Amino acid sequence: MNTLIIILLTLPFVSAIIAYIAGRSNQKYSFWIAEITGIILFAITLILFFNYSKPYSIDIEWFKFANISMPMGIYIDSLSLVMLLIATGLGALDIHFAHDYMQDDPHKPRYYSEVLFFIGGMILLVSAAEMTGLFMGWEFMGVASYLLISFWHHQKAPADAGVSAFLFTRFGDIFLFAAIGILFYASNTLNLEQLNTMAVSGKIDKDILFVSALFIFIAAIGKSGQFPLFPWLMRAMEGPTTVSALIHGATMVNSGIYIVARLFHLYTAAEALTVVATIGAISAFLGATSAIVQSEMKKVLAYSTMSHLSIAFVGLGASSLAAGMTHLINHAIFKALLFLGAGAVMLSAHHVKDMWRLGSLGKKLIWIAVFMGMGVLSLSGVPPFSGYYSKDAVIAAAWLSNDTQGAISILVTVAGVLSIVYIGRLWVLIFAGKARDEKLYKEIKKPSLFWIVLPLGVMAVLTLIMGFFQESISHFISGNDLPHMKYLGYYMLSAVILLAIFVYLFYYRRLDITQKLYSHPFVKGLHNILFNGWFIEKIIHWGVWNFIVEGIAKASYYFDRNIVDRFINFSLPASSFINHTLNRAKSLTPSQDSAYTIAGVIVLIAVIAFGGIR
Repeated sequence: MNTLIIILLTLPFVSAIIAYIAGRSNQKYSFWIAEITGIILFAITLILFFNYSKPYSIDIEWFKFANISMPMGIYIDSLSLVMLLIATGLGALDIHFAHDYMQDDPHKPRYYSEVLFFIGGMILLVSAAEMTGLFMGWEFMGVASYLLISFWHHQKAPADAGVSAFLFTRFGDIFLFAAIGILFYASNTLNLEQLNTMAVSGKIDKDILFVSALFIFIAAIGKSGQFPLFPWLMRAMEGPTTVSALIHGATMVNSGIYIVARLFHLYTAAEALTVVATIGAISAFLGATSAIVQSEMKKVLAYSTMSHLSIAFVGLGASSLAAGMTHLINHAIFKALLFLGAGAVMLSAHHVKDMWRLGSLGKKLIWIAVFMGMGVLSLSGVPPFSGYYSKDAVIAAAWLSNDTQGAISILVTVAGVLSIVYIGRLWVLIFAGKARDEKLYKEIKKPSLFWIVLPLGVMAVLTLIMGFFQESISHFISGNDLPHMKYLGYYMLSAVILLAIFVYLFYYRRLDITQKLYSHPFVKGLHNILFNGWFIEKIIHWGVWNFIVEGIAKASYYFDRNIVDRFINFSLPASSFINHTLNRAKSLTPSQDSAYTIAGVIVLIAVIAFGGIR
C-alpha cells in the first residue's frame, strides 16, 4: 500500500509537467494524460478505501539540522480517505467534462497541467501527518487557484479575480503560518494527531490553544470563502466553469473545513468551536440572502457555496463532527453537479450566464435539466437525496447544543430554508417558463452525451444513492450517529413545499408581478444591498484604502522622504565638512598647531574648573 500512496502523492505533479510538455506538440495529448491520470488517482483511492482497516502511515523526514528534525509524514485515516475520494473522483469527472468545455481554448496544455497540480495540492494536504506537509499542500492549492482563476489573464476581469483570490487567501495564510510557529513552540511537535492528543490531555496552555485555533480558523475563513473574506469566491467565477466546479466542489473551499475537522479535538479543548459556529452562521445567512437576487447562474452557485460550507462549519461548531463533515461531503457532490450543469447550459447557450436571457431550456436540454434538478432537490433538502439528511442534521445539532442555541441556530435555519428559494429560482428561470430570448433559444445546441451529460449523470445518481447511506458515512468519518431532532424533518419538508409554491408562482406563473415588485423603491434598495453581497467587499476596500493606503502607507512615505531621506542627504555635506576640516589640520604650521593645542587645553581646564565650582 505504501507504494500506491507514494504514486498517489507524486503522480499528479509528474503528470502536470508531462501534460504541459507533451501538449506543446499536440494539444490532445495534454487532455489524455490528464484523463488517464485522473482515473488512476481515483482507482488508487478506491483500492485504499476498500482495503482500509486502520490508518495508513508513512514516516518521512523532510530535513535534519543538528538536533532539529523536521518530519513530513503521511497519515491517511477515514477522514482523509473520504476527502481523497472527493478530490480524485470529482477531479476525474471534471477533467472528463473539460474535454468539450475547453475544446476551443488554445491553451489546453497549460489548463490541464494546472488542474493536475491543483488536485495534487489537495491530495498532499489531506494526506499530511504534520502541519508542514499540510501547509505545503495548502500553498500549492493557493498558487494553482490563482493560476486557474486568472486563466484568461489577457482579459481584465479574470486577471483581477486571480489577484483578489491571491490576496484574500494569502491574508489568511499568514495566520496559519503564525499558528504553526506558536504550536511548535508550545508543543515541540507539528504532528496533527499528537497536537489533538496533547490538547485534550492539557499539555498545551489553554490560551495558546485558543490563539492557535483562532489563527487557523482565520486561514480557513480565507480558503473557504467565509465572512468577511468571501469576496474572492464570487470573483473566482471569471475562470472557466470547470475550475469553479473544482474550487467549489472537489478541492479549494473544502480544505478550510478539513483543517478544522482534522484538529477537531484541539478546537474542543481550546473552547473555540463557538467562534466557528458564530462566523459560520453569519456567513450562511449572508450567502443565502445574497444568492436570492443574483442574475448570473454562477454567482448564485458561488453564494450558495458560501452558505452551505458555512452550514457545515456550524455543524462542527455545534460539536458535531459527524454532521459537519457529512454535509461537506454531500455538498461537494451536488455542488460540483450544479456547477458543471451550469457549464453545460453555458456551453449550449454560447456562454450566456444571465438567467433572465434563458428560459424553457428543459425542452431542448432534457437530461441536463433532469440531472441539475436532482442537484437542486439535494441542495434544497428533499428526501431521499443526500442533502436532506445532512442539512437537517446540522440544524438539529445547532438547536440541540447549548453553545449554539439562539441567534446561531436561527440564522443557520433561515439559511437552510432560503436555499430552497435561490436554487429553485435558478432552475425555473433556466429550464421552465417561456424563452425570454427567442434568437438565443433557436441557437441552443445539444451537448455531447458522453463528454458532458455522463459526468452529470454520475454525480446525480451519487447524490441520490448516498441519501440511503448517510448513517454509514457518518460512522465511517466520526464513529457517531447524525444528530436528530423530533419533527424537524416535517417542519423542513413543509418549508420546502411552501417555498416551492412561492418559486412556482413568482418565477414561473406570474413573472410580471416579480418584475413590478423589483421596481418598488424599498425592494430595489434591498435588492441592491443583497446583489452586492451586503457591500462587504466595498467596506473592505474602503478600509484598506483609508487606513492602510491613505494612513499607514502615506505616513511611511512621509517618514521616508522627510526624515530618513533628509538625514541621509544631510550626512553627505556633513561628512564632507568634517573631511575638509581634518584635511586642513594636516597643513597647519608648527606655530599654528601649538596655538590650537594651547587653546584646547585652556578650554578643557575651564570646563573642568566650571564643573568643580558647581
